Amino acid sequence: MEWGAHGIVVNAICPGFIPSKMSRECCIHRPSVIAATPLQQLGVDDDMKGIVVLLASAAARHITGQIFAVDGGITAV
Repeated sequence: MEWGAHGIVVNAICPGFIPSKMSRECCIHRPSVIAATPLQQLGVDDDMKGIVVLLASAAARHITGQIFAVDGGITAV
């Protein structure tokens, strides 16, 4: 709300489990993560592209203060 008057929008993207070097240790829990996710799959890097392109485009000029979970639906459970 503070930055809106300056034409600055602030949003957050919260990715779900996407295997990477950083999350290597979590990979041992992969079957249980998949089972708990409504889409029954892990995310991949490409899953983030759509929301990033949207938020970086003029189409998002009226979107601010939002949190976007890209997590296969696990936060909805």
